[in-house]
Amino acid sequence: MEEELQVSKKLLKTLTVETRTDILKSLEIRPMTASELSRKLDKHVTTVSEHLDVLKESNLIERVERPGRKWIYYKLTKPGENIVRPHSFKLVFVFITIFLTFVGGLCIITANTYPGHWLYPIERARENLQLLLATNNLQKATLHTQYAEERLEETKKVVENGQPGMVGEVIKDYENEVNQATKEIQIAKQKNQNIVPALETLSESAAKQKSILKNLAIKSPEVEKEIQPALNISEESHDMAVAELINITGSSEYNTSITHNSAPISCNIP
Repeated sequence: MEEELQVSKKLLKTLTVETRTDILKSLEIRPMTASELSRKLDKHVTTVSEHLDVLKESNLIERVERPGRKWIYYKLTKPGENIVRPHSFKLVFVFITIFLTFVGGLCIITANTYPGHWLYPIERARENLQLLLATNNLQKATLHTQYAEERLEETKKVVENGQPGMVGEVIKDYENEVNQATKEIQIAKQKNQNIVPALETLSESAAKQKSILKNLAIKSPEVEKEIQPALNISEESHDMAVAELINITGSSEYNTSITHNSAPISCNIP
């Protein structure tokens, strides 16, 4: 008889991070080392190790040290095996959906959340859940593009709230969302999927993001240094998307949308 699948708040928090569920799915195939998982998931080994520690604390995986061998392997525990079984996996996310919908309802009452707000972790958990439930790379690319815009809105919010020290962290999250959107599109391309809609969405969003970043730098010169790398990434993703669109469609209508990396933002207004 299968062990009962216990769904706790700790388990919900553990599973609402995409990388951790990817690790569980990978370990369903066979035990792996942190280095193997790093290569398979295209994540830095330090990042993978941190997620492995969380999964181990949640009793979903265990370390396997083989006598005479220096490599440490990780494998699923019985609760971990239950999680990755199709039926159990769906069951867990039913609980997650109910939990986050209930708690997330508070976000509507308190309007938009932002970094530092007590409900912000719940909002980010809801985003991770949406990514986990996405059925293909193009859906994930669209979500990451949407989240990139939300990170910029949050950047504006923390500046307005007099918290410029938090800008660097939010901008890093923004950069990660843009990079992930680009990565998912490239994976979809390798699978011969129609990436044109996702590229159009990315190019339009990147153009909007550039405008937001420039305006924010002008209005708040104290965060210019943190914003410059994000502006570079938004321009690179925009140009990449436009170039791909021209290459795929052969249409010249996208030519006018191509931009080139600008000089650093100048906020010194005479």
